[in-house]
Amino acid sequence: MKIAIGTTRTPKIAGIKKWIANCPYFQDILAEIEYFPHNVESGISNMPLSIDEVMLWAKNRAQNLKSLESVDYYIWIEWGTTKIWEKKYIFWVVYVENNDSEGHYGFSPMMEVLGLIEKKLYQEWLELWPIMWELSWNTDIRSENGSMWAWSNDMLTRTDEFSSAFQAAISPFYNEYYTM
Repeated sequence: MKIAIGTTRTPKIAGIKKWIANCPYFQDILAEIEYFPHNVESGISNMPLSIDEVMLWAKNRAQNLKSLESVDYYIWIEWGTTKIWEKKYIFWVVYVENNDSEGHYGFSPMMEVLGLIEKKLYQEWLELWPIMWELSWNTDIRSENGSMWAWSNDMLTRTDEFSSAFQAAISPFYNEYYTM
């Protein structure tokens, strides 16, 4: 089995490999799986501020992978923020598409965006990683455990977030309820 990944960021690739290694759907073929990471464009803003934008961003990147590789699955992982009622939330989305163009999304748990960070994101239009670098002095928080990890006092690691989103995105490919 061949899997194209829409990123070259080490934590995301490691997360995908870990999920697949622990996923019951792939247990019999683990030794045969090949991974092909690529940087691909999304065609939209680098700062998605709604669930719709994040979903489009992820889908565009997965589809842009198709021009680079012919594989069994195309996977993209990305974060975003969204407003629900009067609050803003951060979350991760995983989009998985197979070579038949069937695609599914999965989402991580959401966390409320901190007030100071909300101002910088939504009023000053800054990206999250430089904000977190400024506040935490962690020069590359996005390559480590990420913002949710910092905001949850180490309870939600980046791998945890990705894992729940991946499980939700991959299940429809293998669950009979989705074919009813």
